[in-house]
Amino acid sequence: MTWSWTRADGKRQMTVAMNLVRWNTLDATGTPQPHPIDDALSVLYQQARCGN
Repeated sequence: MTWSWTRADGKRQMTVAMNLVRWNTLDATGTPQPHPIDDALSVLYQQARCGN
């Protein structure tokens, strides 16, 4: 899957390509458990869209 974003002012662009196989493990009820990659991606998205 590939996602691309461009800010309305055109000053920032970002494209992320990701394998659809997730890295999260499941608990006994089948709920995905948090993984450090999830937090890292959130930080990447925030910095790419808004800067520091």
